[in-house]
Amino acid sequence: MKKSILFALFCFFTTVLFGQFHVSTNSRLDFSWDKSSDDWKFESEDPESLTFFEFNNDFTLVKHTTSSTTSGYLIKSQEHDEDDGNNQYLFKIVSDVGNKYIMIYDIKNNNIRFIPEDFSTMIKFKIKSTWTDE
Repeated sequence: MKKSILFALFCFFTTVLFGQFHVSTNSRLDFSWDKSSDDWKFESEDPESLTFFEFNNDFTLVKHTTSSTTSGYLIKSQEHDEDDGNNQYLFKIVSDVGNKYIMIYDIKNNNIRFIPEDFSTMIKFKIKSTWTDE
């Protein structure tokens, strides 16, 4: 019984101490995959695109809010890549309508990128600010 109470208290305090993680963005860039050059081709930029990402405590869900819509994503897996000076988190995610993406949270280059599983396009959001709830 004491172990159950201690475990419940531990779970409560870790939930209170480690809040949600938030990211605000201030620009959106769109790219398409160019097979002939084997590289991303810039398509457009919206420097006024303000959006918010909100990760839950366990990094199993993320909510993306734009001026026109809110989308939810289930995080199926995640990896942290620090090789060659990178500092990126790679997430395999599924949207609330069933679309699959790779989402890259790139700390070193200060952006979040979405790439659909067919690798045809990429959306890059420039990060304005990050913070956590405490």
